[in-house]
Amino acid sequence: MKIIKSLELLLYELMVWLVFYPLTLFKSIFHPLRLMDYADDELDDEDDDRYSDTLSPPIFLAITLGLIHLVELTANWNIQTEGFLADDRNLIAFRMVAFSLFPLMFSLRLLRSRKIALDRKTLREPFYAQCFIAAPFAIGINTGTLGVAGGAGIGVGFGLILATLAWYVAVQSLWFRANLQTGWVRSFGKALRGFFEALIIVIVLGVVINAV
Repeated sequence: MKIIKSLELLLYELMVWLVFYPLTLFKSIFHPLRLMDYADDELDDEDDDRYSDTLSPPIFLAITLGLIHLVELTANWNIQTEGFLADDRNLIAFRMVAFSLFPLMFSLRLLRSRKIALDRKTLREPFYAQCFIAAPFAIGINTGTLGVAGGAGIGVGFGLILATLAWYVAVQSLWFRANLQTGWVRSFGKALRGFFEALIIVIVLGVVINAV
C-alpha cells in the first residue's frame, strides 16, 4: 500500500508539472519581478502550501535544464564535447551547477549589500527568487549557443544570446534597485558585477573539469 501510495503521489506530481511548468515559464519571462516577489512571500507559508500555483523554483530550474538536454538529444542538436563533459550525465550535472551559480552569486551580492549575516535561512530567500529567472536565462543561452555552434543560424544564435543577456541583466538591475532602494547606475553596476563573478567561476570550473 505504501508503494501504491507513492506511485499515486508521483503520478499526480508529474501531471501537475505538465500544467504548471508552462505557466511558471510564462511568468518568469514576462513578469519576472512579480514572480521573484512571489517566491519571497511563499517561503513564509507552511510546507504544504508553498508554491501552490507554480513550481518550486529549484525544481523549475532543474526541469528546465533537463528539458534542454532532452530536446538536444531528440533533435540531435547536442554539441560534441570531449573528456569529462562528453558523458551526458556529467554534462547535465555541470549545467545544473553552472546555472545555479548565477542565482547563488546574485544572492550573495544582495546579502552583502544589505549587510545581512549569511546563513542557510537568509540565503534561501534570494536564491529561490533567482532560480525563477535562471530558467529562461538558461533556455536563451543554450538555444543561442546551439545555433552558433551548429552553424544553422549564427546570426540568429548571437542575437538570441545578446537578447537573453540584456533581459537577464535588466531584470537583475531592477531587482537590485527594488531591494536596495538605490539608483539605476548603482543597481546596474551590482547586476554586472554579480553576473561576471558567476561567469568567471563557471568558465574556470569548465576549464578545470575539461582538463581532467
